[in-house]
Amino acid sequence: MCENGRIVSMSSEIHFLNFNYVMIRDGLNLATQLGIQNIEVELDAKKIIDLLHSNFVANRSFSLLLNDCRSLLRKFHQVRVEHVFREANFCADALARRGVFQTKDFAILDAPPSIDIISYVNSDANGLYYGRLTIATLAIMAS
Repeated sequence: MCENGRIVSMSSEIHFLNFNYVMIRDGLNLATQLGIQNIEVELDAKKIIDLLHSNFVANRSFSLLLNDCRSLLRKFHQVRVEHVFREANFCADALARRGVFQTKDFAILDAPPSIDIISYVNSDANGLYYGRLTIATLAIMAS
């Protein structure tokens, strides 16, 4: 990208971090507006969890978002932020994939939007997970 005669480049990692921090910030803001005092945040992005737990002072484009998230987390009485594999958080993954086609920037759902999401909610609540299909797992299944 060219900006004021300078070449500016953002790595896909920074885009990934910014996107995730915006989602975390928006969710934490909603939780505080709803008066929630105890919160559990599960992410499949280990790098973000490590940065949230650290005292690292970022000077990159995501530093303001990182600091916003840390500040919001301090507003809760009890907080747990932990890593989960995508397979163990299938509901969130399915909702994120649906969000790509959503016309609104932010949506609050009072109920699951479809039957398949309801089954994912129940599976997540019961600690079930779905195996990720990759070339390696397909080869194992075929043998």
